Amino acid sequence: MKKLFLLLIFTSIFLILSAQKKPKVTIEQIKEQCGDIPYNKRLRLSVSNFDVATPNASGKFGDELSQMLTNALQNVNCFNVLLSIKDTKAISDEISFSQAGNTALKSGPQTGKMKGPQVVVLGKITEFGEGSNSVGAFGLKIGGNKAKIGFIIQLVNAQTREVMESKSINVEGNANGFNGAKLFGLEMVGNTNNNKALADACEKGIIQAVEFIASRKDKMNFSPEEEAETKKYTVENCSILKSSYIPKVMVILPEFHITERIPDPAAETEINRKLIESGFKVVDAAMFATIKNGTRFIDASHNPKAAISLGKEFGADIVIYGEAFSQRTGMQGNQVSCRARVEIKAVRTDDASIIAANGLEAGALDNAEFVSAKSALRNAGTLVAEYLLDQFCSKNLVFTKINQTQNIQKILTSVTIENADYSKLKVVTDLLNSKGKISDKSLTNNIGQFKIDFKGSSENIAEIISKTLGSRYTIKELSENMLVLIAK
Repeated sequence: MKKLFLLLIFTSIFLILSAQKKPKVTIEQIKEQCGDIPYNKRLRLSVSNFDVATPNASGKFGDELSQMLTNALQNVNCFNVLLSIKDTKAISDEISFSQAGNTALKSGPQTGKMKGPQVVVLGKITEFGEGSNSVGAFGLKIGGNKAKIGFIIQLVNAQTREVMESKSINVEGNANGFNGAKLFGLEMVGNTNNNKALADACEKGIIQAVEFIASRKDKMNFSPEEEAETKKYTVENCSILKSSYIPKVMVILPEFHITERIPDPAAETEINRKLIESGFKVVDAAMFATIKNGTRFIDASHNPKAAISLGKEFGADIVIYGEAFSQRTGMQGNQVSCRARVEIKAVRTDDASIIAANGLEAGALDNAEFVSAKSALRNAGTLVAEYLLDQFCSKNLVFTKINQTQNIQKILTSVTIENADYSKLKVVTDLLNSKGKISDKSLTNNIGQFKIDFKGSSENIAEIISKTLGSRYTIKELSENMLVLIAK
């Protein structure tokens, strides 16, 4: 009878141990559900470090659990898994190393190229027990070491902070349920006797979490279109560029790094570049370079009447005016972080109507603060340029050339040539003699001067000289009825 009783006890123990099975779903099965989704079609997500809301678990365990989940999510081929912010130091160090000039040109990583997550996976550990032996009848240990863990998973829209999905996961593990020394590539915390039980619980919990996240991937409403390249406008898809007259654009945009003036404007250059590449005519900033250092330019940047007046002076049909500024925001490792904002309005010079108005921001990193500031301004300028092109090309805008030859009044323009001799003065007057009436020609102390009665503006004269004699003369100053050249 005693032998029979012991047999029943051992049979019960065997049945209990047999009931403790592996998770019903495996990582391999979840991977089969996802198939081979191309990277550009996958949902981008990152896993944050798990917060610990129970005194029984350490912060290290929270970090390990998040690393396990990151590794498991990457292995199912459902998602484009990004590193969490705390794990990007090595990449930031590589960027700093490259920017310091240690790598071949363009071969190292650059700032502003990392992708951002569409979804952030947040986790909070709510239950943790490393386990203890259960003792049955006659002092026999039943079930071996046991462990329990519980955690909450939240899927958060990284853009809007909305919690799209949430699930509480509670699992129990035992030493007989896990035979490996590592779980998803990581050693487990806890004392040696309970490692296997804890690993078994973690394995079950991670698989449930991956299964939950994978099942929700098609419900999170993120489409591949978000990764589409920026729309490029050309004569093919921009109505204003198809018209018989393409308007000329002038950009008036002083730039500051808080209290310091940016000497070579980055946002303005980027806006001009985008407009020119699309097919718009743009007033060359070199034509009014001297004005930029004066009050007229600053006044025009915030006074629409002054902006329109300056635009008309240079033959512009559209004036884009405003202000751009950058500011240091802090350090990320060895790199300086800057943030920039560009605020603009675009107005027609014929009727002063506003075509577009906006303010956009962007950031940048670099080893040097001033370079970081200019990069941030350039990035913000890119956003503004893309916005302006969309506004210009999506609206049914029509422009007509105002300065037709028969309507242009003659303007007496004074022309001065510095570093001149007789031959250099004669080259310019001979060029312009067929364009208008030359008078009051003189040459004193290498300063040549004359006046021209010309149908058009001083900008038109400057364009003629720049186009024909640009390699021999530099335009130093330009205003409504005055032009200063430097002979090379």
